[in-house]
Amino acid sequence: MRAVLLERNKMVSRRLIRYFASAGIEAVCVEDPAEVAQHVSTCELIAADTFDGDLVASAVRGKAGLRGLLWTAEPLKRSLRYLVENQNISNVLGRKDFESTPRPWELMMILRRLKDGGAAPPISAYLDFGFSGFQDKVPTTAGRDAAVAHVQNFIAGLQVPKRIGEMFGELAHEMLMNAMYDAPVGPDGVPKYAQDRKAVLSLLDAEQPTIRLATDGTKLALQVIDPFGRLLRKHVFDGLARGLAQGEMDQSHGGAGLGMMVCHNSSAAMFFDVVRGRQTEVTAVFELDLNLREFRTQAKSLHFFQAQ
Repeated sequence: MRAVLLERNKMVSRRLIRYFASAGIEAVCVEDPAEVAQHVSTCELIAADTFDGDLVASAVRGKAGLRGLLWTAEPLKRSLRYLVENQNISNVLGRKDFESTPRPWELMMILRRLKDGGAAPPISAYLDFGFSGFQDKVPTTAGRDAAVAHVQNFIAGLQVPKRIGEMFGELAHEMLMNAMYDAPVGPDGVPKYAQDRKAVLSLLDAEQPTIRLATDGTKLALQVIDPFGRLLRKHVFDGLARGLAQGEMDQSHGGAGLGMMVCHNSSAAMFFDVVRGRQTEVTAVFELDLNLREFRTQAKSLHFFQAQ
């Protein structure tokens, strides 16, 4: 794979070139937007700060198969417009400031996936070696509540602010609600439980979602997997865009839209992996070394991958 990068900070561009090379991507980095066009014809990927999002969007619209990658030090709202309007831009990486690259572990994961494709990585890919955690199957409404309590109790043992446990408990609840009520369909393809999200459920074995929570002491990773693969790209990007624009949760697409603002407000990075008709995996990552004020103001990341 070949990529063209637009980055005006020389120190950042040198580091980016190093990361791209380490992921097996041949990259050329330019500082002047006028220089991008001469490289696009030989590239499969174009990457830049959201500040140059119009240029990236124009490039992916103008060349079939060209993918776009954005990074930003600003709130996610500005970036979302490009993801909503362009099917070939599905990844935006938050960074600390304009003198920093995106988080190296996250950048390397996304670059490798853009290059090689393949299945979603295991939860260990989000964490350092030596992590610990748990995994639960969730068969019933009572099991959902027990799983949420398990999440909160596990985080309480990390001696972090109580608000983090509460926040991840809310996030786990919303993610499980989506997996239990909105994801399941019958043989006719009609949703089985979405009409009443207050109903008491006892799911069949083949309908039950899995929840995972793990930490390496620096990051928390929360993951929910359902066996249906019905989440659509537009539910993620359109729902969050409307929610951020209105300052509230969007409910126009059921649970998937309702949960997007909870996901955004509770994580540093969200990863959505959908295998159509087979599985949806949603992963939320939180950085434990940030205080809550820093967390609220940091740039967030959002990623969507889909396989048939």
